[in-house]
This record gives sequence, structure tokens and C-alpha cells, in this order.
Amino acid sequence: MRDDRLAAAVGNASLLGIGYLLLRRWRLAIAAQLMAVALVALLLVEKALWCEIALAVWWVAVVVHGWTAAGKPGTRSVREQRLIALGVTIPVLLTGVFFRVEAAGIQREVAEARAAGDCAGITAAQQKVRYGDRIADAAGIDRLDVDVDACAQLQEIARMLQGTLPGHTNLLAEQFEKLTAVLAKPGHDKTVEKVLDEYLGSLSKQSSCDTVKLATWLRDRQKTQNVLDKAGPVGDGLVPGSQFACAQSEAKAAQWRAASYRYRELIARYPKASVTSKARAALVVATLQVQLLDIRNLIDAGEYCDKPAAYGGAPRYRRGVNRALFLGETNPHIARLPRQWMTDVPTNASVVICTGALEDGPAIRTCPYTREGQTYTFYRTFRKVVVPVKIYAMRTGRLVKNAKVAIDGEACPLVYTDTSGLLPLVGSTISTPVEPSDANVRAAFQPLLVRP
Repeated sequence: MRDDRLAAAVGNASLLGIGYLLLRRWRLAIAAQLMAVALVALLLVEKALWCEIALAVWWVAVVVHGWTAAGKPGTRSVREQRLIALGVTIPVLLTGVFFRVEAAGIQREVAEARAAGDCAGITAAQQKVRYGDRIADAAGIDRLDVDVDACAQLQEIARMLQGTLPGHTNLLAEQFEKLTAVLAKPGHDKTVEKVLDEYLGSLSKQSSCDTVKLATWLRDRQKTQNVLDKAGPVGDGLVPGSQFACAQSEAKAAQWRAASYRYRELIARYPKASVTSKARAALVVATLQVQLLDIRNLIDAGEYCDKPAAYGGAPRYRRGVNRALFLGETNPHIARLPRQWMTDVPTNASVVICTGALEDGPAIRTCPYTREGQTYTFYRTFRKVVVPVKIYAMRTGRLVKNAKVAIDGEACPLVYTDTSGLLPLVGSTISTPVEPSDANVRAAFQPLLVRP
């Protein structure tokens, strides 16, 4: 009996060194087994194609060497040798084929789940992987692990994206960078798109002002020529409605400056949007409120007369009675005007009249007087009371008239009571304002406030 070449070759095809054992080449058998174990271990670690090629080359090498090493006298019959070789090698090869086919089926499931954007399906398929599958197709199973890792990243990104809903655009930018990194992994367009779609669908359910921030960032995001670019049109579509709703909420909270800014921005950017006509109408109201706020601030600070401002909602300066808001230097004569000519409410005023300090006006008459208990004479020249005024139209803030109002009054009363306590010089002439009546004050201001 001789050692059978076919049995040795087939036995070595098991990668267990069975052919060498049949040839009684114990050291070669052990070496072949150790080498096979080392190559399989390297394949599991590196998961590279070159490892598979190295294992295939080693398989061919031991098969060929088993064939060439046989032919010497042996102790077993050819039939027995071949039965032993086939009995070991066939189960080993069938096991390898089984796991290879199983690995291919799992990869196919993962590919289908990946194409559907189904990360749950990818994870479920990957959980079917067994140790034999990793040996049979290490590189392919390694790609499955990469897919599962990508899905884990997407799950975390989806969770973090929910944290952007209060308007955190910096966090949003970070998550888009991570989505871009996942897209760099082959085949993950649909899984990334699904996460993106879920996020975009949640934007409109948030606070309108937060939605504006996020949608504006999405609209202005620089395109990257991938699936993430679909966020731009979605953001652009969300901005008008959310911008208007945010402006409305600010207006309701009397944040008129912020609301006015949003209305203007909306009108300028989206002139044809469905809400733009409403924004234009709302802007009129907000603008008036801002003007009114500015005017009240100027009045409270005592600066209106130096920095007159417009309030477009004020009554026009027109024919008939025009109510006035009096500012500036106070004097006792203004209070004697008819109440229907004056107002303390800026929204009711047609004009703002800024008054200056009282001045001596034209002389009316000079009369002699003696002081009680004195024998000498002094003179008083009675003069009209002059009130410098600047009149501004409240509606436009423009100067309507810069004038001096001269108020007539009673001169040279028979008795003049001097409360100054000063003793006038003999023969001196003292300028003295007349004593206007209510009618005199009214007559002086009527041309300013009652236009024919």
C-alpha cells in the first residue's frame, strides 16, 4: 500500500493538516494547522481582502504540497485514506460554504434596509451574524459593523437635533457636520435622509420664533451637493409663516421694535408670500407703535423740543380746532386755555407747542404810581406778555411755525399791588407785564390752534 496523492491533497484542503496526518508528517500537520489558525486570526483582525487572498494561496499551497508529498509506502489502503480525507474535508468545506452563503444573505438584508433608510432593519440583520459568518466573509461582515456604527451615530444625531428646537443654531450646525460625516460612508444616503426628514417635519411644531432661527439657518446653509441640500428649500418655505407668527407674538407682547424689524424683513425677502399682505398691514400698526414709544421717551426725557419726532397716527394739522400738547417752559397762562384746545395724550394731539421763557412784549401804556406811605412818584410801563413758541405737526414732526405769541391784558389799574418788596427809585420807570384775562390768552393762541 502506498500513500494516496488524492487523499493527501483532499485532506489538506480542510486546512486542518489532515493530508499530512495521513502521510504521517506530524510536524507538517501541526505547522499547517498553526499557519491556518494564524491566517484566520489575521483575517478576523484585519478584515481585509489581502488576508482572504493569503488564506486562499495557503489553501492552494497545502493542497498541492499534499499531492506532491504523497506516493511513498503507507499503512492504510487508498480507499481508507480517501474516506478519511473526504470525511473531514467535505464537512469543513460545506460549513464554509454555508456560512459564506449565510453572510451573503445577511449582507443582502442590510443592503435592502440601508436602501430603505431602515436603521432598525440594519441592526436586526447584523444581530444574526455568527462567528462562522465572520470567518467565511470577514470583510463583508466588517462592512455590516460599519453600517451599524453609522446607524448608532444617526440615532445620537437625531437625539441631538431635538435639542436644537429651542433655536440653537450652533448645535444645528454641529449636527449637520456629523450628518455629512455619515454620508461619507457608502450607501447611507437614505438613512441620513430619513433622520433629516424627521427633523424637518418637527420644525413647524415648535415656537414660531425658534422656528425662524432654525429655518433661516437651513435656508442660508451653504450647499454641499448631497441629500442635506434638501433642508434649504424646506427652511425657505418655513420662514415666511413662522416669521409672521413670531412677529405677531412679539407685537402681542408689545415688543414693537422687534416685531417691526421682522415684518420689514419678511416683506423685503418674501414680497409674494401668502402672509406678506398681512405683514404689510401689521407693519403699519407696529411702525406707529414704535413712533409713539419714541415720542413718549422723548417727552419723558424732556427732549422732544430739541429732537422732534413724527407720529403717523396723530390727527392732521387742519382747519378747525387743533388740540395741542404743550411742552417746554411752563407758565401760568397755558392752563387758562380752553380744555378742548389742549391734551396730555400724544395720540390726540395735532401739534406740539414748545414754549420758551416769558419775555416782555410791546409797551401798551405808562402810568404813575405812588407807594402807600410814600410821597414820591415812580412809573410803570405795562407791556404785553410774550411767549416764544415753536409749533411742530405731531403727524410729521416738522416745524409748522416759529413765532412769538403776544398776550394783551389790563394796563394801568387804579391800584397796583407790588409783592416784590423792593423799593423803587424816585421817578424810575418799571416794566410790568399786563394782567391777561382768560379771553386775552385765548385770543392770543387762537390763531395757532384754530385754523380758519
